[in-house]
Amino acid sequence: MPSTYSASGRRIVITGGTSGVGLETAKILAGSGARLILVGSDPVKGAAAERAVIDAGDETAAFVAADLSSMAEVRRLAQTLIERLDRLDVLINNAGLVSTRRVETSEGLERTFAVNYLAPFVLTNDLLALLRRSAPARVISLTAAVEPIGRLPFSDLQRVRHYGGVRAYAQSKKALAMFTIELARRLASEETGVTANVVDPFLVRTPLTGSRDAPLLFKLARPAMIRPETAARWVVRAAVEPSLSHTTGRHFLLGHRAPSPPGSRSRRRAARLWEASSELTAMPRTNGMVPPTTTSAR
Repeated sequence: MPSTYSASGRRIVITGGTSGVGLETAKILAGSGARLILVGSDPVKGAAAERAVIDAGDETAAFVAADLSSMAEVRRLAQTLIERLDRLDVLINNAGLVSTRRVETSEGLERTFAVNYLAPFVLTNDLLALLRRSAPARVISLTAAVEPIGRLPFSDLQRVRHYGGVRAYAQSKKALAMFTIELARRLASEETGVTANVVDPFLVRTPLTGSRDAPLLFKLARPAMIRPETAARWVVRAAVEPSLSHTTGRHFLLGHRAPSPPGSRSRRRAARLWEASSELTAMPRTNGMVPPTTTSAR
């Protein structure tokens, strides 16, 4: 189903684009003229998603495989995108996972935090130069209903001492929202023409919330969850609606502009999170990462 907004010729990258909200978003955008790259970890699902998006209207659609739990792999993904794209109009940070078990990656990172937050942090920063050259451009990050209850214990961001599936998921979504809002502040201070906004579709009936490893709370709430097709329309609006071209640093809840949860707007904690994230991911200072604003640490 095409969007009511034209996306003709726009280059859009969607992580987690092989299923759920990501795939439905890609299909709507393809029907509206966008040219898409779908990022996912499973080549079989990726091939099927690529075909579905081509059938929806984007003959140039392509799948790129990447394990977003590995920061080295995320950096390789960014380099691949930079080499393949002459412009990037929209980056949609959609990929995510939830797990009742604490799992460490080969790089020693807690997996939920790595995939849901650290991967978007690294990918977005690595693609900032391309986004700037493509301005006006947009960064869209997807959070969830649990964002307001997320906590960021800076002494234990890896949840070594206190892990729980919902707790870790909420923390990762809180971090993603805080990063996106802080990114918007820093980009606006430079007048880059790149905006950054958060889309919260609440709870969506996707493979993530129905997986065997999903917390019981998600499984119980699943019958009342929103359909991926509905959530996708909200993402599309944030990504391409012309009237939102200058909107930045905002939350969109259930498709409507809404106040950000108070904890997600803390400049002091956002600056601290950015610094901690840079250390966890060994982010090079020369890769175009946006410097802090003069007020970000207040």
